Amino acid sequence: MQYIPNGWSGRGLEFAIQPFDLPRREMVELNRMFDTPVYRWLPAKSKIATRFLLFYVKSPEGMTRVDDVRLENGKLIVEDHASGKTLTLVSSLPL
Repeated sequence: MQYIPNGWSGRGLEFAIQPFDLPRREMVELNRMFDTPVYRWLPAKSKIATRFLLFYVKSPEGMTRVDDVRLENGKLIVEDHASGKTLTLVSSLPL
């Protein structure tokens, strides 16, 4: 939580078992998003591990939306076509 002069501001993140708040049947039917499975079947008593890489950055002045996100040469490129603004994110860990 961060204090700002006119009050308090809070930020939160949620990591869930599926990418959207949709019924499980719809997620199974969706199957893949961006060439990545949106669900996995696990046998009973099995284990799975997942890694997340999070970026938290202030967007450039005038950037109001995200039209494209892509990975190029280990960098995450975020574009707003309307404003012509681009945000390039470099990770200290491999992507």
